[in-house]
Amino acid sequence: MIPSIAHFVWIGRELEYVHQLAVASAALWGGFERVLFHHTDELDGDWNFAEIGRLPTVETRRLAPHGLLEAAGGAGLVDCYRALTRPAAQSNLLRVALLHEAGGVYLDADTVTRKSFAPLLWRGGVFCGEERLVFPVGASGLTARLRPSAIARVAVRDALRRVPDGFRWFRRIEQQYPARVNNAVLGGQPRHAFLRDLLARMSAFPPERRRVRYALGTHLLQTAVAEWRGEELCVLPPSAFFPLGPEISEHWFRVRPRVELNEVVSEETYLVHWYASVRSAPHVAKLTPEFVHEHAERQLFSALALPTVEALAARAR
Repeated sequence: MIPSIAHFVWIGRELEYVHQLAVASAALWGGFERVLFHHTDELDGDWNFAEIGRLPTVETRRLAPHGLLEAAGGAGLVDCYRALTRPAAQSNLLRVALLHEAGGVYLDADTVTRKSFAPLLWRGGVFCGEERLVFPVGASGLTARLRPSAIARVAVRDALRRVPDGFRWFRRIEQQYPARVNNAVLGGQPRHAFLRDLLARMSAFPPERRRVRYALGTHLLQTAVAEWRGEELCVLPPSAFFPLGPEISEHWFRVRPRVELNEVVSEETYLVHWYASVRSAPHVAKLTPEFVHEHAERQLFSALALPTVEALAARAR
């Protein structure tokens, strides 16, 4: 069985309200006994950090990256971490090291949890989920990008991210886009062989490629999953964590006359990853409890976040 622990990793000196929602939703609906918020920097003056610390079952922990990585993978893993400068890349190593040492479920901070992970925890082993992509690992070189089929997929996806209700049209053709794993949600038993394999791959990763975007994250995980010949690896479909894939995910923040959340999520959806890297910053900056209440019938993200916002308000009364 996978330990009933959720892990968040934060590298930086400030948080936004949407990150408080990520942790709160995991604590309220994820069915975890504990939610650990690991942070590498001082956050004591941050209001959202203070609110996270007041949540039930949540514990904030200052993280010492080098000590964790040394224990999980040795000096080679520490050297790999030191070569990285982007927090997203550094987090790729820390999440796997945490799961290897303690087990549980790692969750990105651009997520909203909807229901209990208990069925996945009881299954044991390791799990992750797929998203719909244009260029999975192995198909991202110049030759692959110039193929007519790839150009068409890029053009269609770009058009559908822009038009109103484009996510509905994308659902009709999403099978034309390859499904591959993403490491925004990753669960596993402590010291599982698959996690050891991931850490070994990270330690041995070519120095000249360590700073390539996605190389140590989703691309490495995609390769490891494709080459895994062991047991106890569960790969869930996009509906579990990524109901709207990259680019199409912009529709989480579009304001319309009316939205229906059940058009996007289903009973299979444990959590929604909404892709902070996809032009979401202007929308995230607007998010407050009042905004969510006001837009819950007109914006998919607000509809998604409303149960958590209401539960937090009830606790504060």
